[in-house]
Amino acid sequence: MALQLPAELWLKVFSFLSWRDKLSMRCTCSYFRHLLDKSRPLWRGFSVVLQNLSRYNPSFWRSLAQRHVGNVLLRSGKRKHLKQLYTWLPALCGLRLDDWREGGMDDLRLFRQLQRLSVTSGSTPLRNLDFLFPLSQQLTQLGLCNVQLTCSASHLLAAIGQLTRLTSLLLHHDGSLRVPSLSGVLAHLTELTHLSWTMITYRTLPHDFFSPAHHTGDVALQLLDLQLLNYDAVVTQETLQPLSRLRTLSVFHLYSVPGPTCHLQTWLTSLPHLTNLSIHGLWIRVASGTSTHRVSQENSHMVIKRNTKNGKKLLYY
Repeated sequence: MALQLPAELWLKVFSFLSWRDKLSMRCTCSYFRHLLDKSRPLWRGFSVVLQNLSRYNPSFWRSLAQRHVGNVLLRSGKRKHLKQLYTWLPALCGLRLDDWREGGMDDLRLFRQLQRLSVTSGSTPLRNLDFLFPLSQQLTQLGLCNVQLTCSASHLLAAIGQLTRLTSLLLHHDGSLRVPSLSGVLAHLTELTHLSWTMITYRTLPHDFFSPAHHTGDVALQLLDLQLLNYDAVVTQETLQPLSRLRTLSVFHLYSVPGPTCHLQTWLTSLPHLTNLSIHGLWIRVASGTSTHRVSQENSHMVIKRNTKNGKKLLYY
């Protein structure tokens, strides 16, 4: 029955299927498997999770290679696994290393088309970030989440500062790393629009914390989306001045008890283009007109709309 219909018709039908359904259709017959594996557009954006690479045979790898799989999540990986991955999938665009078991990741340099890299939940401390230097002209997204960094702050900033094409940066660590300011690294990341940073080591943010180094006058960063994790720092309008283009701000508080100062007014007055504000983990009081509202952890998302005629801010919960 399948052979009686043209391949173009089947490919059109397959284009409407979910990933799960496409994989199910591959298992029905060799004809469908051949059609699906040979059609690269059907697998655009497809991701695969790999673990214990020794259990995969050459047929499995050839199938991934034929589909031009561009995104891989590798769990509990080691150095040798990167070489094996490169042998079959050299054109990877996105790679996530979850629970990486060895310190060195130098073989990442083999992936010349890698643009998105994420290292999460590492069981081995990262003593250095030298593996980032060969990727300096290709990475657009970098995530270091739930990792232990034992390198110096200067080494961290030097490694990240080389990634001049970054548009998204996530750095979530255990608080053992103390970075005095982001001014030096932000001066090099001129295309950065999304930043998520752990703030556990800060108590008072200096005025130049976000200011690009070696710049004078009013310099606004390209940042549109900012996430501050484990936040309990004092902030001023001067500190937020370089973030004037920010549209989305998410604050995850370190403590679920009221602090000595409520920064809501500072955020709203210092960020004129802010349209979305999310506050998590803290009770705050919000004044809207003549009313005062209390926002808790269970009701902490606010959308801010501005009336362009009179500049007033309206808060919706």
